[in-house]
Amino acid sequence: MARKRITCINKAPTHQDPNSHITHVGVGSDGGWSERLPVNVVIQQLQSPFGDRYYVRGSDGSQADVRLGKCAFCAHAHTFIRTSPDHSLKDNLLYLPECVA
Repeated sequence: MARKRITCINKAPTHQDPNSHITHVGVGSDGGWSERLPVNVVIQQLQSPFGDRYYVRGSDGSQADVRLGKCAFCAHAHTFIRTSPDHSLKDNLLYLPECVA
């Protein structure tokens, strides 16, 4: 089990669409992402007691763990990833930039 930092996200169809879910995340360091993972892989890791764990670091130095949630607005209430609530919006997954090659 490793602790990995998420540095960027991809949403479909567009990054700006507030109703779209995250499809992929980039894992890496301050220099950018070195590995791009589909969200279903991150979900599987978080569901496993021995799986990797993920976090987001905000520009203000705050850190939030990534955890699982259930979509209350989706027809099938599917599982998605989210950050743990805290006192900073800077470490929110949705505030991360788009992962670009």
